Amino acid sequence: TFASGALMNVRITVRFLQAVENPVVGMMIRSRIGVEVYGTNTELENVKLGPGAAGDTLQVTFTFPCNLCPQAYTLTAASHDPDGVWHDWMEDAVRFTVTDTRYTAGVANLRAVVSARKTG
Repeated sequence: TFASGALMNVRITVRFLQAVENPVVGMMIRSRIGVEVYGTNTELENVKLGPGAAGDTLQVTFTFPCNLCPQAYTLTAASHDPDGVWHDWMEDAVRFTVTDTRYTAGVANLRAVVSARKTG
């Protein structure tokens, strides 16, 4: 369980079964009905992982504010080549819940500040 707005760390550990020249590690968050909410990977974030030998272990951490509305989500993790050929793909590997002190609709909690004034 994560509080909406709190810092979230997604840590993905990869162990290579064979040599990999230029791996890309990524993640995708989906809503409870499967809508893709947020996804990124090391290539999109300009993080070069370098080659990995068979047996090497690599840990990648994605850190970001959890600005999601309260509901259930799933996390998919993957490792692949830059051309998209995947090494491993763990679809909806983790289920987590986001909570908040108030209800907001949708998936993005933009934390609106509301003001009003009479004009006449």
